Amino acid sequence: MKQLLRVPLLVLMLLALLASCDDEPLKDKLKYTVALRVTGENLASLGAEMHYTSVRNTATNPQPGPNGHYTYAVRADSTYNLGEFGWYDHLEAAIALRNVSCSSPIQPASNSWLKLEMLVDGRVVDRVELNSASRNTVTCAPYWLIGMGAEGDDWD
Repeated sequence: MKQLLRVPLLVLMLLALLASCDDEPLKDKLKYTVALRVTGENLASLGAEMHYTSVRNTATNPQPGPNGHYTYAVRADSTYNLGEFGWYDHLEAAIALRNVSCSSPIQPASNSWLKLEMLVDGRVVDRVELNSASRNTVTCAPYWLIGMGAEGDDWD
């Protein structure tokens, strides 16, 4: 009889252990460390750039947060640490090829690309990219542009 009780008890203990494993380590945090990483190659003459804006405490007393604008002549490989963001903070970021439109003579070469990644506590949570195949997936007037935004539960 004791042997029969041990098996269900072991199963219950195993289930409790598995349930306690955190498969979403960012869940239920109040503050998140946010960074933007920009990488790209073969960007000459494309007018490559990244910009971001943020607002702190959007719920009660909105205040400007970190913002920036960067250009890339030939290649990009930079990470911008923006600090801590919380549930009521808002961040928008975008990459663009300012010299490229749907009808412009300048178009990205097949080996040209510009990528923007949002990192939260070191993990990539969002990613956008501009490359020669982006024509049908981006805003292309007045120039190629694609962006991302995050706030509230987007951080996790």
